[in-house]
Amino acid sequence: MNPEDPLSIYELEGTVTEPEKYFQENFLAHWREGESTFLFFSQPSTEALKQFLKLHPEVSWIRTHEISYRDWQAGETLAPFKIGRIGIIPLGHPVPVDEDLVPLIIDPGVVFGSGQHPTTRDCLKALLWIFDRETPERVLDLGTGTGILAIAAVKLGAREVTGIDWNPACVATARKNIELNGLSSRIQVEEGPAEEYLKQKADLLIANLHFAVVRELIEQPAFFEKKWAVLSGLLRSEYAEIKRRLDRPGFSLLGEWETDNTWFTLLGQNIGRVE
Repeated sequence: MNPEDPLSIYELEGTVTEPEKYFQENFLAHWREGESTFLFFSQPSTEALKQFLKLHPEVSWIRTHEISYRDWQAGETLAPFKIGRIGIIPLGHPVPVDEDLVPLIIDPGVVFGSGQHPTTRDCLKALLWIFDRETPERVLDLGTGTGILAIAAVKLGAREVTGIDWNPACVATARKNIELNGLSSRIQVEEGPAEEYLKQKADLLIANLHFAVVRELIEQPAFFEKKWAVLSGLLRSEYAEIKRRLDRPGFSLLGEWETDNTWFTLLGQNIGRVE
């Protein structure tokens, strides 16, 4: 999307299932946030929404937000940038001719996940640290967002990745980005709570999530069955608690990254994991 493109966002109370099967023209995505649902359109679609709500009386229309794409992305300018040898290339920008570059073509759509956020950048640094030393074959990416970390893992050498996200807009966007990068046969994305997928076998766990979810994950036995773990999305006090909870036999903290003394990322290894 272009920075000045308009967005019409309809905030609903209640859960809507697969609205993309109903809406056709101008429909972009739907976003789940607690008990609310947000429907995104590229143009005002009030009449279509009214007809939809007649079919779903259990859902109520709360308010409408009219905003530009630039403002929705908090004024962020989508431009190529590098993290080590990884290059984030927004859709529409040319891919540099550089045999040492690992290019990730990304279209964030209406999802917050262009790669600019400190936690994403630091997760990429953590992935580079791991893949410079070993190549995890199976990766589980919880909270995949736009799929950046899943795509990076495969392009760095992983054989297969499963990405999980609770937000339907993220799932659709990640699948699109995976297809843009030609990796649909190696990355699968599913919709659901991160906690329900932790038992899936993987050599590397990536969890860039809310603190409460990360805290729950590290208390589960399945967490310690993954050799490598990258945990992010943590503010300072949250980071300190997660670090304290991981101070136990069998887990080795190997790296930490922080940005502006605000956002923190942890890299660890389960040295006593179950094979």
